[in-house]
Amino acid sequence: MNRFGFLFLMSGAVIGLSYLAADISLLDDDWGHLKLASKGIYFALTTGWEGLVGEGGYYRPVVVLTFYFNYLLGGFDPAGYHVLNVLIHVMCAGLVFVLGRQLGLVQWVCVGGSALFLVLPIHTDSVFWIVGRTDTICALFYLGSLIVFLMLLDAWAVWKLVLLVICAGLAFLSKEMALSLPGLLLILAGYRNRLTSRNAIWGVGLVGVIMLMYFAVRWLVLGGIFVGTSSIQFSIWRWGIDLVKSFAKFGMTDLRWFGGVVLAATGILFFFRYREHGVLQRFLPFGLTVLCVLSLVPVLGHLHNWYLYIPSAFFCLLVADVWLSRSQRFFSFLFAILLLYYAGVLVREGFLWRETSQLSETFVAEVLPYAQNTDGRLFVLNTPSALTPEHSLSGKPLFAFALENALLMRSKEPVLADVVMVNHIWLMGQSTTCKVERDGNLFRLVMVDGGYFSFHNGQALNPPFELDRDWGTVRVLSRYILSVDIDVQQDDRVVFFDGIGLKHF
Repeated sequence: MNRFGFLFLMSGAVIGLSYLAADISLLDDDWGHLKLASKGIYFALTTGWEGLVGEGGYYRPVVVLTFYFNYLLGGFDPAGYHVLNVLIHVMCAGLVFVLGRQLGLVQWVCVGGSALFLVLPIHTDSVFWIVGRTDTICALFYLGSLIVFLMLLDAWAVWKLVLLVICAGLAFLSKEMALSLPGLLLILAGYRNRLTSRNAIWGVGLVGVIMLMYFAVRWLVLGGIFVGTSSIQFSIWRWGIDLVKSFAKFGMTDLRWFGGVVLAATGILFFFRYREHGVLQRFLPFGLTVLCVLSLVPVLGHLHNWYLYIPSAFFCLLVADVWLSRSQRFFSFLFAILLLYYAGVLVREGFLWRETSQLSETFVAEVLPYAQNTDGRLFVLNTPSALTPEHSLSGKPLFAFALENALLMRSKEPVLADVVMVNHIWLMGQSTTCKVERDGNLFRLVMVDGGYFSFHNGQALNPPFELDRDWGTVRVLSRYILSVDIDVQQDDRVVFFDGIGLKHF
């Protein structure tokens, strides 16, 4: 495939994915983060990802600034945000191709690795969910840093050093995943036998300085370096399990075992290549595996699908190298079939995200009149927080704790009600039953087969348990059975989702 064919492939991907994504609404964390980003540049630079000052958390100003750019162009219209997400993802796929070439892979293998990265179903959260941009933006500058560093190792140039510093700094300021970057630079320098060269020392040294400066900025803005982030529990056993899960998840679809099959087949094929060529003559697959493992270190112990975006770049090049560099048509044919299958899953996932989006907008539209016309508290029970359609790769996020933001951003009139989200349904059942009773000011709802319930507090408790609130009591009798007692005052109103539509009382 020549450069024009590759550009045609990338352009087709932009058009196809943009068509799928443009009609997807804001979902879950989108509502809150886009509202925060609309406050402007100063806010993005001086607060954490959650909009808090001096309270720890995550610091991702580059991502927030891209949201602000979208906001200036189209307000909260989701189409612009989604199209930019797609463009960034396709650019990352292009960088996977360039990285492969810099590492010495043949062009056809690089095309295969780039195409695999483009259609990998595990990327759906990062591509179709607006806040998933944290991973794609970080990957854009992360992969850019690796490419520029390899160029610097080949020939000294000040502009390469400057570009490396810029890319690394932007990667750090995009997401904490970039903290593995200095380690990967050392691995690449060692792979090129340039570890003690001036080029490598300057490159790795300056990136290390930039990382220290990043820590200083985090400390000034957030009040600490890692305060408020997900706690990291060091456990060799747990990290090992997460590492194995990660490699199996890379190639996963809704068929949970499929990623394991792809991994096992790749391992078997590599074994025969290893026997034919020897370790010293064919070191690159080992090197790609090391890069993948090292890039996974920041997320071991708290693994999510979207954290696999950067490591999957090395996984895709590894799989393409093993399957395509044997120059055998049979394996190339199997690889092409794999790409077509993954592309089909990705397209199907896009339509499922659209389906979730429609439920989200319908729910907001149904709740909005009550929020606008209730002078007291509006109790919202069973707020749908995730939808898991049949044959879906993963749960699609809806609201979690973002319903109030969604109402404010979609309302053209003042929202009078004090919105109280009593509980949330993470995975909705198909046989949900609700029983509603009222005795004076006491409102009681019993829900069976409602899905997995969660709350602002108490998610870690195992049923049965009770949660006391100033307005009443929540009793979780089992994982799927809930009883809620609410002391309803004169100006209050109660609405609840029964698994099919919104009901009011």
